[in-house]
Amino acid sequence: MSPSGPLHIAFVIEHAYVDALACFREPIKALAARGAHVDVYTRLTPTHPVPVFASPRVRVIPADITYSGAAALTARLATHRPRYAVVLAAPQWGLHWAVRASAVTGAPVGYISDELIIDNELTTSAQRRWKMRERRDHRRCAFSIALSQDRADFLRGVNRLGGDHPIFVVPNSAPGPAQRLESHFFQEVLGIPANRSVIVHAGGMGWEPAEALAAAAAGWDDTMPAVVFQGRLPTQMRTRESRGAVWFSPATLPASLLDHAISSAHIGLALYDDRRANDRLMGTASGKLCLYMKNALPVITTRLACFDWVEREGCGVRVRTTDEIPDAARTICADYERYADAVRRYYARHLDFTQTFEPVVHAIESLARRPLAGVRGDVA
Repeated sequence: MSPSGPLHIAFVIEHAYVDALACFREPIKALAARGAHVDVYTRLTPTHPVPVFASPRVRVIPADITYSGAAALTARLATHRPRYAVVLAAPQWGLHWAVRASAVTGAPVGYISDELIIDNELTTSAQRRWKMRERRDHRRCAFSIALSQDRADFLRGVNRLGGDHPIFVVPNSAPGPAQRLESHFFQEVLGIPANRSVIVHAGGMGWEPAEALAAAAAGWDDTMPAVVFQGRLPTQMRTRESRGAVWFSPATLPASLLDHAISSAHIGLALYDDRRANDRLMGTASGKLCLYMKNALPVITTRLACFDWVEREGCGVRVRTTDEIPDAARTICADYERYADAVRRYYARHLDFTQTFEPVVHAIESLARRPLAGVRGDVA
């Protein structure tokens, strides 16, 4: 590799929604903006929008999650010239084959943690074998990215990492500052009265608390807040009927338009299932929570210890059940600007990706033995 040429970096993310989550999207964009050529190996499906990155330095390469697809991926990673300066991969499939390729090329691998995979929640022998591979592969990585400090501590224990393994905490959030855009998206698209408070839930409907809220709010009257579900997949919304105080937004929005939509709401909902370890350790790994706060929305979260800071920092209110959501919304609306100001302050101090990703940039530069920022070119 020429010392003056751009770094080449690969991401191996088996999830089809690679550009929908900030924990994947923002590192890809940031490294391209610093002059790197970024190859994104990811799965494409008919049910998910094709990932879009508005940069000529980002190339999306389809990955086939099969034995032959794994062989093709490993070969591409191993034979790419110039050699990748680093390969960033999510567990478990992508991580495994990235590590296999690394054994040939010597290219360092970085582990990006999204979903936590817990031994005592695995039900099949195949799942347990993949967990054993993940643990072994993780220990071979040069560094890890965790989405909260609690999750970093948990990963170090569950995957039996040494005390010297670097783990960088990068919340699942976008570059700041937090600001609410001038927007009436949900009011205009869904016909919600302009004087009615809007609570938004952004993301999939796969969480039981979200389904419970949809059922409850269907019986609310006009004096209650409007509840909008902004889905990630059109298949989850087509069969649902807006009624009572519930609206299901029919449009699947690209990440570039989500801020505009979310800013038309007043409060964001981050509801999780406390029976799952991944949810109990959610905190700043919550993409929806960070999305709301990026748009300066106060939040209502499940009453989990990982969200203690939401109330402590004045960013919102925690609830035990969906029945408590109307009162939580009234509490926030009664002192709305104080909550919104607290959200803006917390985002600037703890969530702004511009700051939290810098240690990862330094780690990549150290592994490559030259700076990313020294490469000139257009910013993505």
